[in-house]
Amino acid sequence: MSQLTHHRIGSRFPRHSRIVAAKEMLPEDYFNTLFKFAIVRNPWDLQVSSYHHIKRERPHIMKGHDSFEHFMMWKFAPDRPYQYHIDTSLQLQTDYLIDLKGNMLTDFVGRYERLELDFATICQTLSLPEISLPHKRKAADRTTYHKYYTPTLVDLVERHFAQDISLLGYQFE
Repeated sequence: MSQLTHHRIGSRFPRHSRIVAAKEMLPEDYFNTLFKFAIVRNPWDLQVSSYHHIKRERPHIMKGHDSFEHFMMWKFAPDRPYQYHIDTSLQLQTDYLIDLKGNMLTDFVGRYERLELDFATICQTLSLPEISLPHKRKAADRTTYHKYYTPTLVDLVERHFAQDISLLGYQFE
């Protein structure tokens, strides 16, 4: 996004920074003038995407995990050692959008499920030209996320992402 704004903010935050970091680092009056937005994704769909991404980009991690169900049970196991590429998709999306008291700090929350439309809204709000977003790294062998889930896995994701599901209004549909 900074390329589109020509780095007008003049500050660079680490990729995937939490909004509370910007709130703490920037002067309050300046922070309040910024249009703060995020794109979120259905937690069940996110896990299917993560599965295919890891299969494609980090196949060595998949050794011994011959199905989505087996992979998910291993991924969510509390005694599994931390692995960055596994654990980033286990983080709550809302943790990136709220302050330490749980208040939503974003002005607009777009959804991956309607990315083109919501990105156009973001561009319009920021007075930027509309850009067609390319779809990179698309999994060729994936279907709708519903087909990957057993009732046990639906519940596993629902329990883990309860805050996201509640605050962002997602459901397994």
